[in-house]
Amino acid sequence: MSELQNFRAAPGVNRGVLERLRDVFTGSRRGPTVGESVEAATRTVDTWLNDASKPNRKRNMAMVSLAVLLGGGTGAYFAFRATPQPDYMTADLDAIFDFTLLSDDFNKLPIEKRLQLMQQLVARLKNMSSGDSMMLGAFAAGIAGAARDQLEENGSRLAIDAWDKYAVDYAKVPDGERAEYLDKTFVEMSKMLEVVANGAPRDVSDEKRLTEMREQVAQNREMMQKNPDAMPSGEQLGEIFTFMNFTVGSHATTQQRNRGQQMMRDMTRHFRGRDTATGQPVNGPR
Repeated sequence: MSELQNFRAAPGVNRGVLERLRDVFTGSRRGPTVGESVEAATRTVDTWLNDASKPNRKRNMAMVSLAVLLGGGTGAYFAFRATPQPDYMTADLDAIFDFTLLSDDFNKLPIEKRLQLMQQLVARLKNMSSGDSMMLGAFAAGIAGAARDQLEENGSRLAIDAWDKYAVDYAKVPDGERAEYLDKTFVEMSKMLEVVANGAPRDVSDEKRLTEMREQVAQNREMMQKNPDAMPSGEQLGEIFTFMNFTVGSHATTQQRNRGQQMMRDMTRHFRGRDTATGQPVNGPR
């Protein structure tokens, strides 16, 4: 059983992650610890099995065997059952964060559903109470080990699957139609990110979005030409590459990485005014 499954199977699993972390930070504790529970159960079993009465001893052995079977089955159920999806508009934030950030079941949802839930989560965070803020701080401070790895995977998988949704179809687009597809993809993704972050996309035309992107690319290129020192250093670029390739990219399949890298390369060339296949300027040297 993984560290995360052990974490979920522990007594008090029905209580949310944030609530358990709050107990740690405040020093409060509900009920006996795991060690105390095990010690009490051991004393009870020892009493049953050492009963002087032979009939009672046989009966108690049968009861212990049944308890072990039932306990094992119940533990397996709580350890391996799917985490139920909470209502993102009404459920406690600890239950929402537990499902979104620390559950692999979130990754099994369609990408459209995950983005919809993230939009609802952002809306909840914008209106959270001071008590929720304290619990969120405890959550962030208490993440470690398997929980931290699961959080990293969920965030990476969300970004990878959102990009791959378009990269899958891009591989099938004829060369002569790829520029149009890249424009369409950029417009849709920019709207999608605005919906997640703000609840609704900006009220601007698709052409305006594309113009803004091309102007931003041109400004960045001009700034780097005028001030080469403003460009990221080799070390900084290496850190970015390592993070994208070995942290985020480690959660992608080989096919997703190949598709994603090709579409990213071609989109970069496209908005720089270069041919997506050759990388050469479309309208002469620049």
